[in-house]
Amino acid sequence: MTTFSISAAARATGVSRTTLQRAINSGRLSTTTDAAGGRCIDLSELLRVFGPLQTTQQGEGAALLQDAAGERAPPDTLLELLQAQLRDARDREARLLAMLEAEQQARREMEQKLLPAPPRPSSFENGRLGVLLVLFALALAIATVVFFHPDWLR
Repeated sequence: MTTFSISAAARATGVSRTTLQRAINSGRLSTTTDAAGGRCIDLSELLRVFGPLQTTQQGEGAALLQDAAGERAPPDTLLELLQAQLRDARDREARLLAMLEAEQQARREMEQKLLPAPPRPSSFENGRLGVLLVLFALALAIATVVFFHPDWLR
């Protein structure tokens, strides 16, 4: 991670050292201790509290190329840092997409359990087929009586 000394952080953000000290003392900005025992401010903390860093005469992103001592860090260090952050972001994206898919599947299953069962189609379609069958059976019975027992009609 890229860290800044208080002076380098003040230059990178465009605020005074006093403003940074006040932010640290109020708890708005957190610091860490470097190997030499000095206080350092992480790049992510500066971005969180003060927003995007200001550009300098050396070109955009020059503040990112400074290490905790305020000296220029090699561009390879920044490149490695950005590549690591990109890998982490891709991993996080894949994990979140998998979690989203699992949640959507669970929601679909829950909806299926909560929805009422679809209505079962009746075999007589609202009674019409039943009425037709009764009428057909009645007509068949009458035809049978007429053809086989014509003397019953007299």
